[in-house]
Amino acid sequence: MTTPHWVSKDLIQTALRSYFGNQELAVMGYSSSAAVPVGDNYTSDIFRTVVTFQTDTSGNRGTISMIMKCSPVEKKEMLELTRQEQYFAKEIEVYKTTLPAIYDTLGEYFTLSAKFIYYTEKPHTLLMFEDLGKLGFQMHNRQTGFDLNHCLLVAEKIACLHAASLVLHEKHPGLYKAFDRGIFSKNEMITVWITRAFESLIKACSTWPGYEKYSKKLQAILDRVVDRAIWCSSPKLGSFKVLNHGDAWVNNFLFSYDSEGKLKDCKFVDYQLVIFSSPAIDLHYFWTTSPKMEVRREHLDTILDRYYSKLLYTLASLNYSLERIPTKKQFLKDWKSRSFYGLLAAAAILPLVKASSRNDASFEDLMADDSEDSFRYHAYNNERYRKHMEYLLPFFDDLGALDYF
Repeated sequence: MTTPHWVSKDLIQTALRSYFGNQELAVMGYSSSAAVPVGDNYTSDIFRTVVTFQTDTSGNRGTISMIMKCSPVEKKEMLELTRQEQYFAKEIEVYKTTLPAIYDTLGEYFTLSAKFIYYTEKPHTLLMFEDLGKLGFQMHNRQTGFDLNHCLLVAEKIACLHAASLVLHEKHPGLYKAFDRGIFSKNEMITVWITRAFESLIKACSTWPGYEKYSKKLQAILDRVVDRAIWCSSPKLGSFKVLNHGDAWVNNFLFSYDSEGKLKDCKFVDYQLVIFSSPAIDLHYFWTTSPKMEVRREHLDTILDRYYSKLLYTLASLNYSLERIPTKKQFLKDWKSRSFYGLLAAAAILPLVKASSRNDASFEDLMADDSEDSFRYHAYNNERYRKHMEYLLPFFDDLGALDYF
């Protein structure tokens, strides 16, 4: 897999000249390969590109490895969705404006992402980042999920993002105006996707012995799931709001380790779905999609406690009045009231996380038929997904997420 034909040597040279501030830089050559396996990404095409360049007329040379994120030009339905929902425009805004302001708030030493190298929107949208893999950062297996230590580090990083975004919003109230909706919106394609996701879950769990009652409860609320998704996503008047990453699942966190293999740092990637709303958005999405089963069963309170403690600590260090922060009881009440958001992630996102890496793992195939050899059927009927849902369905039912609303 190579970069699209419209990603030219001249374009790369323009990008690197801008990034290094060197108009004498000349690209000598480059090579590209797919940066993620099939089934690990849906809204863009991602490449790892290694570039050899000459820095001056004396012949001094250098190399750089970059991640290129391209609009999915060949995937017509997904391309149209990214345009309608402004996924790339939002991510460009995050990297150009929002993250630099957040780093200034937290301190320059603190980073939550790769360095942003360049972007262009002509002839198609392209973003370039430093290659975190070359800095020792690793992506985990999405089907396996995170152990407790990885989950706790992610919870702390999410808390830092949320805290800094809150302080920043007080200084610049209009900064997040483009981030008024996340992954679940009233877009026609999103509406169809959510509905088909629940239909597939209803059909699948009706065949799991002992889980037929959940199929019936889900069927009873099917006509309301889109409206409920919007309600859970939306900020409430006067409520506590932060900038959520919005797509907090396994593949969007990369980790580094020290010489003894101990967990050292974590960085986020993919800021296309950021949303200014309740922190419960990120917390439900992450907890539903990313921990190992034993962590999910035993450590929810531990993860939420770590998040809340880090949130308070970070806000206090930024001289933000903690009297304006929800109490732990209020925080948990909001989290519970938005439990349908977790069920939504379980129905629409978790099947993709647990699915095998198939050649037909695409948004188009997911939206197509659900015959037994289809990707959609596999996503909802594989054993990995079933094991997680056998725990999650009773869990969310106990929280009231399956009740008619």
